[in-house]
Amino acid sequence: MEIITQLDGDEMHIALRGRLDAAWSNSVNKSLQDTVHSGCHRIALDLSQVHYLSSAGIRVLVILAKNLNNIGGTLRLIDPSASVSEVLKLVGFQQLLDSFTTAVPVPQAAVAVSGAPVCNTVRLAGNDFEVYTLNATAQQQGSIIGKNSGRPVSLAVPEQAWVIGYGMLGDSSNTERAGELLAVDGLAVSLPGDDPAHPDWLQREGGLVPEVSLLHGLSVTGPFRYLLRFGAVPETPPLRLSELAQAALEVCASDAVSWAIVAETAHLIGAARQVPPISADDDLFAFPAVRDRLLFTAEPAYTDETCLIVGMVARNPSLLLAEQLRPMAADGALHIHVHACIVPFSPVRKGFIDLSESLERLMDNQFVRGVLHLLNDDREGVGAGESYLRRGALWCAPVTTTARLS
Repeated sequence: MEIITQLDGDEMHIALRGRLDAAWSNSVNKSLQDTVHSGCHRIALDLSQVHYLSSAGIRVLVILAKNLNNIGGTLRLIDPSASVSEVLKLVGFQQLLDSFTTAVPVPQAAVAVSGAPVCNTVRLAGNDFEVYTLNATAQQQGSIIGKNSGRPVSLAVPEQAWVIGYGMLGDSSNTERAGELLAVDGLAVSLPGDDPAHPDWLQREGGLVPEVSLLHGLSVTGPFRYLLRFGAVPETPPLRLSELAQAALEVCASDAVSWAIVAETAHLIGAARQVPPISADDDLFAFPAVRDRLLFTAEPAYTDETCLIVGMVARNPSLLLAEQLRPMAADGALHIHVHACIVPFSPVRKGFIDLSESLERLMDNQFVRGVLHLLNDDREGVGAGESYLRRGALWCAPVTTTARLS
């Protein structure tokens, strides 16, 4: 089997030559899925030189068609050979494609009051972004959960709310479960301190609204102002987390910005506590105990996965906000506090998408690979650098932090 690919605009033309049978189905499937992974959601498949198609090969085509349909992509078959055309006709493959064409799922957000928001291409932080204005006057309110309160603060996380920090799912009766935590728009994910090998999550369903208990961290409420799309063009170089932070600050014209990101990763850099809360007299970073207490990505991790990132970035934060933000680089200009949960790779739909729908799709596989507090490892000569994201969606809004919860 020979596989020849050529990018034509945003459509990938793939020509197959040979037998698409059990012997070659895995190789062809990997090549096709790698194409989707690279950001190509429109595929033209040339089958004119395929002279045999078995059930194993049909399964490859069905999987590709379904995956593309799920992310709003398209599959076009070009000139199937006579033998392949007959097989596809007998199994009803064209009817499958036609059913996708006539029943493309439309995100609920695409039928907003005045229709889907207009998309504008805007140059931000030296990169081009597709920018949708969701609510031109949206302003979020933030609260600090202080480290010295000693008591967990219980918070519900409905729509238009997010929480990150050190805490646990549910009520505060078992602080042994406390660990890295993020929650947004009805999805809460944590890395239990007493069982870090098994990240747990709670998702809004019916009348269930997730509740978390936070020992310290950030809580924000309010709608997002903008949706930024990046990496839409196939083979676009990935963006650094700091570039996305700068873009969010620029588009919001604010010194403090709240964000949520759903994206495909190039890699992530971060750390995560691996133990339950320790006594106030004990130093978390004491050597050598820190080796067991803290997971640190000394090199790029979670390559080519999909992630949810939630948090806040600020320039010259107030003293109140500085309690929860840390400098992202040595110059100290940019401060950040963001957490990420990672799931197996799933392409992020292009164009205008809704946060709630994206979170539901994110958890379709019902598996979380890990939870990280993202950071920039800028140690000279040995640092792993910062996180890079290939493509995805970034929701952001200006945020004002005015209160402390304890």
